[in-house]
Amino acid sequence: MADNAAEDEVGLPQKGLNMIIKDVIPEIRIANESRELFNLCCAEFVRHVAKEAQNISSTDQRKTIYHEHVKKALSNLNFPADYGEAADSVLGECKVQAEKKLRRKNSRLDKCGIPEEELYEMQQALIEKM
Repeated sequence: MADNAAEDEVGLPQKGLNMIIKDVIPEIRIANESRELFNLCCAEFVRHVAKEAQNISSTDQRKTIYHEHVKKALSNLNFPADYGEAADSVLGECKVQAEKKLRRKNSRLDKCGIPEEELYEMQQALIEKM
């Protein structure tokens, strides 16, 4: 039964974890057991912060956890202020990536040379044929 519990354990993908470790401490080798321990610690950190953020969002009578809930959770759990700053930085990066993705999607639409209204009409005609 213990083997099933180990298989069900959630963590970071090993490749991603290895990249993070190499980025932080490139000159040191890490034993496999230590990598597994890092992974378990990361998963526990996420669980801990997520549970606190969920409590905060419930208090706000929200069903969705927002960035502010995560930042408040980090603060409530007495993490240093730079954790909140890092969360802001990551959120900013995510917004930039989402914007780029949206621009690429929109540029494909622009490049096809057919106005959006006409594409919509074509789509409706195809739907009617079905």
